[in-house]
Amino acid sequence: MSKADIRPPVNLKIATMTDLARMLVSWSQRDRPASMLYFEHKGRHVYGTLISNHGYYDYYGLPLWIYTELEHEPEGIFLSYTARPKESVNFVDSIESEPMTVHLPIIRLTEKFEILDLE
Repeated sequence: MSKADIRPPVNLKIATMTDLARMLVSWSQRDRPASMLYFEHKGRHVYGTLISNHGYYDYYGLPLWIYTELEHEPEGIFLSYTARPKESVNFVDSIESEPMTVHLPIIRLTEKFEILDLE
């Protein structure tokens, strides 16, 4: 298989970082721990992850690039998501053991992931 044979995943742009965090946290509780990729592309700050929607009709799965964009780079190395008492998302540099808080590691890429089809 060559690079030319690799098709890009389907893009699914999420409205906000809170929505993306909520999706990654719920997904990680079912399948595997989630992490978030970050890179700059054409002046945009892109946060996202690759997942596969298993059992997509007759295929082995539908590859999805689930992402959102912010106006700034991450201000920490983890995204902290708290569901209660009030939902919140923050960038942090260390993991605190707080109840109802999930920490997603942010993996910084040097450039856009090659197989992504972003304009």
